[in-house]
Amino acid sequence: MDDFELRILKREEVSTKTSLEVFKREEVSTKTSLEVFKRNDPVFTTNTDLAILTGGATYVDDIGYYSLQPDLKKKEFYYMDVGHHYVNVGNAHHRVESVRPVLHFINSTAYRNNLFYDENKIPKLQFGEYPQYVLKSNDAKIVNELNEKLMDQTLKKTGKKYCFYYGEDDKPASIRYGIEYFYNDKKYMPFTAIVYNSPNRRRLSIGEICPSRIYWLKVEPITWLYDEETDLFIAEKALVAGVGLGLIKEGNDFESTEMYEFLNTHMKQDMLPFQGDKSNLLDESESLKKYVYKNYGRKRQYG
Repeated sequence: MDDFELRILKREEVSTKTSLEVFKREEVSTKTSLEVFKRNDPVFTTNTDLAILTGGATYVDDIGYYSLQPDLKKKEFYYMDVGHHYVNVGNAHHRVESVRPVLHFINSTAYRNNLFYDENKIPKLQFGEYPQYVLKSNDAKIVNELNEKLMDQTLKKTGKKYCFYYGEDDKPASIRYGIEYFYNDKKYMPFTAIVYNSPNRRRLSIGEICPSRIYWLKVEPITWLYDEETDLFIAEKALVAGVGLGLIKEGNDFESTEMYEFLNTHMKQDMLPFQGDKSNLLDESESLKKYVYKNYGRKRQYG
């Protein structure tokens, strides 16, 4: 657990050209982006179905906007759009942008040995696992079986619960937990869409516009793009949404934010297979849990 850290991308890491801050209408010169983004420009990313179900907006097919690190001194909060634009949303609790994590290993030597290369010669790594895509129509038999076993309470739990946030901007928000189940040697999680933004921006990979019903997501390995110059691994897809960038403790750095705490408490632990020796729920004494309860109310649990 302590050999890696999660963060999100910085503004200067996501673009190789001058961009436009949409709301400020002023041009911003950017530094050279990560080397991996120069190879067929994989700066865009797709939302997973889970990112859409947890509130992430999509604008071009399944391409989603995703959060970037804020400038806390200026109180500016950014996301990356599909046109290489940085958008300053001006709101620390803006939650419709997705989370595209960046993974940094304390010692990445062993992990680099497991790299593979795609057809564009981009180095990639599979590390950790997460619910990502809903089961499709050709999995209808499995979905029916999962629903039946869930209803009669015979579906086996793995013991793991995934933590998600929900809530729009400054409106009340809370924590939701998704329960992981084991069936036919595979892991699944049932989840109901969190709908609080325009539904025409919420089309899932199966073609549905996110109605409020239970979906089953398969837990799959996470694929990361490897940037050789910085020794960083960038999530190929946006994995989740609903997390703001408000301050959780004193400071002007990213490590002081709700997003950082979410990534390095909940998501960091949720990425790892459940070992059976401890819960992945935070203790009452943990700062993030107290912060969320104090500011956003009660937790909710589904599945």
